Amino acid sequence: MQYDVVIVGAGPAGLSAAAFAARRKLKTLVLEASSRVGGKPANVYGTKIVDDFIGFPEGVKGKEVGEALLRQAEKFGAEIKCNSRVSKVSIENSDKLVETEDGETYRAKAVIIATGSHSKSFVGGIEGEMEFKNKGVSYELTNPSDLKNKIVLVAGGGATAIETALTLKDIAKEVHLVHRRDSFRADEVLVEQLNKSRVDIIYNSEIIKIQGNNLVTKVTLQNSKTKNKTEMRVDQVIFCFGAIPGSEMLKDLHVEVDQNGIIKVDCDQKTNVTGIYAAGDVAGGAMRISTSIGEGIKAALNAYKYIRQPYWT
Repeated sequence: MQYDVVIVGAGPAGLSAAAFAARRKLKTLVLEASSRVGGKPANVYGTKIVDDFIGFPEGVKGKEVGEALLRQAEKFGAEIKCNSRVSKVSIENSDKLVETEDGETYRAKAVIIATGSHSKSFVGGIEGEMEFKNKGVSYELTNPSDLKNKIVLVAGGGATAIETALTLKDIAKEVHLVHRRDSFRADEVLVEQLNKSRVDIIYNSEIIKIQGNNLVTKVTLQNSKTKNKTEMRVDQVIFCFGAIPGSEMLKDLHVEVDQNGIIKVDCDQKTNVTGIYAAGDVAGGAMRISTSIGEGIKAALNAYKYIRQPYWT
């Protein structure tokens, strides 16, 4: 199947790229690995009010952002396919070949990678971590309602950790947030919201042991300054220790990435491989919804120039 542009990922960057590519009358396909579009804002924080999305001073729900972007992309004729996880991107003559895990292959003149990032699935150095993985140990918040009336311990010091704790504050029985330092690296507005919430903050401490029977029942914390240890009763541990960019499918294409797997792009969202672009969290940057949308638009417009080569370029 031949397209002008194939976009990998249907989060804010991918959907905005799709809208602008299709608006320029490029035959556009979006492949999304999961069953729903919208990326993390829609699927992880769907009911949470996003207050840093420019143009909505009162805030807007993450799910609503995803739905609006989808409507706009489809309005201009972009084709969206969910449950289509891309396994490989390669080049054959002048065509880019995009292969999915279910055996489909799509041809395109240009490809935009907008796969975002996924949570790390292993911390290491913590006794009991692997034993209780998926039995009370997780690495992202997938379904907040499952933690109703549970005692939850979130570990981390960035925006994801704080947003996870704030999302659960009115759902879980208790929410504790443990951070190995004495200050957070998240936005000051988020930290202020955290300080005003009922979330219990535990500074200068780390999880060193996780225990339970079939499921997690308690953890051991160690103060990083005094080295004192304390036990805490918990039902769920959520580690929020950074993310891994979704650039794995490019490993055979020799697209340049940094030491963390973030795709290197120039100011036009171009990679070092002609006709391959990247936008959003997978390309680093500010990692915000608004900037991801802007990068997706920029990638689409530059892909249009590459494909159509209009006289004014």
